[in-house]
Amino acid sequence: MIQRFLFDNKTSVHLIFLLLVCYFAFFFANSSFFVNIMEARNFVTAREMIEKGNWLVPSMNGELRIAKPPLPTWITALIGSWFGLENLSILRFPSGIMASIMVAFMYLFTLSLNKNRIAALTNSLILATSFYVLFMGRNGTWDIYCHSFMLGAIWLLYKAWKSEGNKWLTFTGIGVLWGLSFLSKGPVAFFATLIPFLIAYAWVYNGKTILKQWKPLVLAILIFAVISFWWPIFISLMHADEAAAIAKLESGSWMNRHVRPFYYYWNFPIQSGIWTLVIASALIFPYAFKRFEAKKEYKFALIWTISAVVLLSLLPEKKDRYLLPVLIPSALLAGQFIQHLHQVFTEKTDQKWDRILFGINLGLISIVAFALPIGVYIFFYQDGQISLVSFILFALLSESVLVLLIQAWRNRKALHLVVGMVVLMVLAEFFVIPNTASILNQNPDFKDIRESRDLEEIKNLNLYSAGEEGFRIELVWEVGREVNEWNFTESPNLPEQQAFVVFSSQLPSKTFPQNILNQVDIEVLDFYDYNRYSKGKHRNKPHFQKYVSIIRPKINSSK
Repeated sequence: MIQRFLFDNKTSVHLIFLLLVCYFAFFFANSSFFVNIMEARNFVTAREMIEKGNWLVPSMNGELRIAKPPLPTWITALIGSWFGLENLSILRFPSGIMASIMVAFMYLFTLSLNKNRIAALTNSLILATSFYVLFMGRNGTWDIYCHSFMLGAIWLLYKAWKSEGNKWLTFTGIGVLWGLSFLSKGPVAFFATLIPFLIAYAWVYNGKTILKQWKPLVLAILIFAVISFWWPIFISLMHADEAAAIAKLESGSWMNRHVRPFYYYWNFPIQSGIWTLVIASALIFPYAFKRFEAKKEYKFALIWTISAVVLLSLLPEKKDRYLLPVLIPSALLAGQFIQHLHQVFTEKTDQKWDRILFGINLGLISIVAFALPIGVYIFFYQDGQISLVSFILFALLSESVLVLLIQAWRNRKALHLVVGMVVLMVLAEFFVIPNTASILNQNPDFKDIRESRDLEEIKNLNLYSAGEEGFRIELVWEVGREVNEWNFTESPNLPEQQAFVVFSSQLPSKTFPQNILNQVDIEVLDFYDYNRYSKGKHRNKPHFQKYVSIIRPKINSSK
C-alpha cells in the first residue's frame, strides 16, 4: 500500500512528499541550535552590509571580508533587511531553500539518468536525510549554495549530452549555475563536484560527447566567466594589496591548517548518518557488479564517489564538512543498492547475499527504532525537556516504524526500508530537535552575552576587546555591533579620551598593564559565560567568558 501510494504515484505526489520531508529536514525548529563560527561570520558580514551599505566590499567586525565570494552573504543580508536580523530561523531560511533545491535537482538528475521515478524519489530522500546535507541546510553557511548550484549544472550537462536538438538554452542555464556556484564559494564545487562527475562520465559514458558539444559549451564558459569574475576583478582593482595578501593566506591555509593524513576521508559513509550502512553495502563492488542489473549506472556513481574522495584527499587541509559533495554520488550509490533489492525481491530472483545485506540493514534500523524511545525517555523526558503526551506519541510512532520494518522483512519490501528511515528522521526532527536545550547547553553557569545589549550604560559607547583570548566572532554576532581589538603592545595609549567599553576574559585590573591602570577608572558591569560546556570540561574555553566594563579616562573625569 505504501509503495503504491508513494513510490508508484505521479511525479507531483513525489514532489509534494519531498517538500514535506524538506520542511522537517531544513526548516522545522531550525533556530534550536546556537550560531556556530561559520554562521557568525556570514551573519556579521550581512549585518554590516545592511548597516554600512558596503555590499560590494564586505566587512566583518570592521575588517575587510573578501576571502570568500559574497553571494550567500548578499542573500542573507537581503533577507535580513526585509525581515530583520533577530530572527535566526529567517536568517537560516536561504540555506534551507538551497538544500531543498539540491534535493529537487537530485530528483531531476536521476530522471534524466534512468527515467525511473521510483529511483528518483529514493535517491532524493536519501540525499535529503543525509547528515551533512541536513546540517548544512539548517545552517547559514556557504557550502550548501555552491554544491546545490553545481548539481543543477550537472543535471543540465547530462541532459544536454544525452538529448538531441537545440542545446543553446540549456548551456546558458549551465553557465548561469556555474557562475552562481563560483560566486558562492569560489572553485570549491568545481574541484569537489564537477571534476569527479566529469571523470565518471568520461569513464563510463561516451566522453567524446563532451567535445562534440563545444560551441554551446563555449557559451556556457563565457557566461560563467562574466558572472564569476567581475567581483574578484573589482576587488583586486579596488583593494589590490589586501586581495593579494588574502589570496596568499587562503592558499597557504589549504596546505598548513587542519592538516590530516591522506586516508582521513575514507570513512566518508559515516557522514551520511543513518545511511552509513546502506552506502557501505553499495560499496561492495564485487557483489554489485555481479548482481546489479544497471551496472553502467552503478559504475558511474561508484567512480564519481571515489573520484571525489580521492581529489579531496589530495589536499592537506581536511574537515568533515568538506565531504558534503561526496554525499551527492553516495546517494546515487545507496539508491542503486535499494533499487537492486527492490527489483530482485519483486521478481523473486533474490539470492543469499541479497537477503543477508537486506537483513543487516533492516536489523540495524529496527534496533534504532526500538531503542529511540528509550533514549528519549532517558535524555529528554526525565530531564523535563519533553511532555508525557509527546513522549507517548513519539514512542507509539517509533514502534509503528518498527512494525513496518518487521513487515518489510517478512514481505521483502526494500522500499519500506527507505520509508522507515525517513520517518524516523522526521520523528527525531519533530520531537527531539525542539527539545535539545539540556543537551546543547550543559553549562549551569551559562549567561548569554547577548544580554549585554540591554545594558543602558553602554548603548552609546564604543566597544573594545582586550586580552590574549581575543573576541570570537560568535560573540561579535551576539553583542550586536562592532567590537574593536585593543592591543596594548601595539597601542600602549588609550583608544579614546572619553568613556568606552572593554570586554575581557579576566577582570580589567588583571588584564591591563599598570601604565593603563594609572590612567583610567574602571566600572565592571557584568560577567557573561557563553560556554555550552561546564567548568572542567575540555571544551569550556576562557575566550567565551567575558567581563564587560566601562573604562573612563581620568583626564576626562578630572575635568
